[in-house]
Amino acid sequence: MNRRERIFLEEKEKCKGPFYHIYGTIKDPALIEIDKLYGIADSLSIENAKKHENILLLFSCLGPLISIVFFLYFEGEMHFMIGLCVILLILLFYIQKKSDNLECHRKYLEYRVLAESLRLQFFLSTADTEKTVLDIMPWFIKKGIPWIGNILKSLPLNEVKEKESLVYYWIRDQKTYHEEALNKAVLKKEKEEKISDIAIKVTVLAFLLGLFFEIYMYIFSPNIDAHLIRLCIKIAIGSMSVSTLFLESYYGKMSLTEKINDHKRMILLYAKAEKDLLEKGESEDMILNLAREYLTENSAWYAYQSKNKSELVL
Repeated sequence: MNRRERIFLEEKEKCKGPFYHIYGTIKDPALIEIDKLYGIADSLSIENAKKHENILLLFSCLGPLISIVFFLYFEGEMHFMIGLCVILLILLFYIQKKSDNLECHRKYLEYRVLAESLRLQFFLSTADTEKTVLDIMPWFIKKGIPWIGNILKSLPLNEVKEKESLVYYWIRDQKTYHEEALNKAVLKKEKEEKISDIAIKVTVLAFLLGLFFEIYMYIFSPNIDAHLIRLCIKIAIGSMSVSTLFLESYYGKMSLTEKINDHKRMILLYAKAEKDLLEKGESEDMILNLAREYLTENSAWYAYQSKNKSELVL
């Protein structure tokens, strides 16, 4: 048993939920066991996803904030700001250390892959197919996260007695999930674009104000505190510049474009599967094709999300 599997089994015993179920009423003891383990993996994944997003938000805010504080120290000659810079840097390194110890990003991804593998195994077992998830799992996942295979091997798959067609419910459930997830991803993408658009407009406006101010100063040479006005313009431009740092370190880590494309592809896949099911009926080939696409999509999600670990941003 490797370290990651041992950590999961330890957290499994301590997990208090909430637990969600794959399907409504389940009577078969073997399917209940799969569903119970799914609920635990799903709950642990959600818990770690929330921790990861909170840490990501902290990093994304602290990095630009340190840049602004240092700018005020350097350009605004606010000498006390250097002390605040040091405090914020110490806080940033503490959060990084805490994040590394918690391993919330890794757990979020690996527990999600496990949960989705269990969900798929539930449907394959119920549909009475000869293949298991381990038989069709992509090599990338099988060798990249080997402990998940060990968990799947421990399931009482040969003891499933409750055999019936649940593929139709699986298709509709997944199609609905991807439609709802697509809407959420699109809203986040629109928010990111809105913030980016505002930052660009404010930056351009600040440059224009700077230009007009310098022309005004050159022509009229008024007796005003030009240093303070120039400082305000610099702060406005600098603040908008570091806002792009926030966008890249927060929204950029969400891989929203990839998520949106994935959801669109899977909606089309399940819509086609539903149509084929109604026209041709259920077959093992159709079930296994859906299962392979399901695992491929989950593997692709794991691959691009693996690059989104929270990191120091300065």
